[in-house]
Amino acid sequence: MPGVAQRPAKTPPRWLTCLLATATLWASAGALPADENHADGKRSLETMTVNLYLGSGTQRLLALDPTDPGYITNLIASVTGVYYEILASQPQLRLQGVAREVAARKPDLLAVQEASLIRNESPGDLVFGGRNPATNVVFDYLQLLVESLAAQGAHYAVVTSVNEFDVELPMFNLQSGSIDDVRLTDRDAILARTDLPPAQLRVAHTQHGNYTNVLQIPSLGLSVLRGWCSADVSVRGEKFRYICTHLEEETVPQIQLLQAAELLNGPASVDLPVMIAGDFNADSLHRNGTVTYDALIGAGFTDSWAALHQSDLAQGLTWGHDEFLADPSQPLVWRIDFVLFRGGSFSPTYADVLDISLNRTQPPLWASDHAAVAAQFQFRGELREMRDTDDDNQR
Repeated sequence: MPGVAQRPAKTPPRWLTCLLATATLWASAGALPADENHADGKRSLETMTVNLYLGSGTQRLLALDPTDPGYITNLIASVTGVYYEILASQPQLRLQGVAREVAARKPDLLAVQEASLIRNESPGDLVFGGRNPATNVVFDYLQLLVESLAAQGAHYAVVTSVNEFDVELPMFNLQSGSIDDVRLTDRDAILARTDLPPAQLRVAHTQHGNYTNVLQIPSLGLSVLRGWCSADVSVRGEKFRYICTHLEEETVPQIQLLQAAELLNGPASVDLPVMIAGDFNADSLHRNGTVTYDALIGAGFTDSWAALHQSDLAQGLTWGHDEFLADPSQPLVWRIDFVLFRGGSFSPTYADVLDISLNRTQPPLWASDHAAVAAQFQFRGELREMRDTDDDNQR
């Protein structure tokens, strides 16, 4: 302190200097940053959910009239439009944007919806009455995501997935002039970090299934399958079931509600704490005519974002970009993507909505028409331990 004579510092013994230098060398050679090796043990669970977005709207297909004499011509034209819109959305670029956001946060578990698998056959055989399924892979969103994560230095693997609707339709190939077949398989999946030791993160007993209540589209001969996939997870001895799901759209609210009931009475009906992440297509403030959110909360689930933002529940919107991902003036309008939890010792410490911009001036401007949701949880037992340690340090 100023005005007070300072005592000369003692020179440490030579043996102590050598010992400290040796310890420093060992630490720098063998230790990774705390975020990488979690040397003090993992004290939290991080998760994210994101709808990867096909890259096009499909309403024009659903509006076609199969009794119209020009139905086949209109179908081919509409499918062609959807296909080239998907190409224009640049799926690989968009998934790289998702991977950058995931790699920046390194959630333990990642739930993804609309993890599309797009295949084609050229020329196709559908218009001639053929039934050969298209097998040539054009885009595999799951593979592209895992590869993009690896390129960012983030180590993830798909631990479970579910195939949902699978439809194959004819289209016009603008390059070759042939009538091709294009096939879309919709999927949801759970990815987990692979760079954590089993004591910090263990995934077992993976399952998946489809809902029996589904939307029927007679004009396309299609049952719009939706589903769920799950894994039983252990984080530092805390065990729970983690579920990813994608419920039907708000245009058929009764089917959506019935699917939620199947979810609650199926994979979520277990003697374990449960966490459900996904795209529920049910706005939390009932602005899209659904009541599914209330049913889930009424079944004992807590919305992690709402629990931390009680004074601002009209915010945290997660869906609403235009189908071309091109209009910066069109805001997000509904909150339909959630991380819900029930039972156990979960205590949410943050929940963020992440509208993943690609930082471009030309479309696509965003990675998806949905924002992602990221949430972190402490376990209440560990919170008590941390408070006890803080109290001891203050005494």
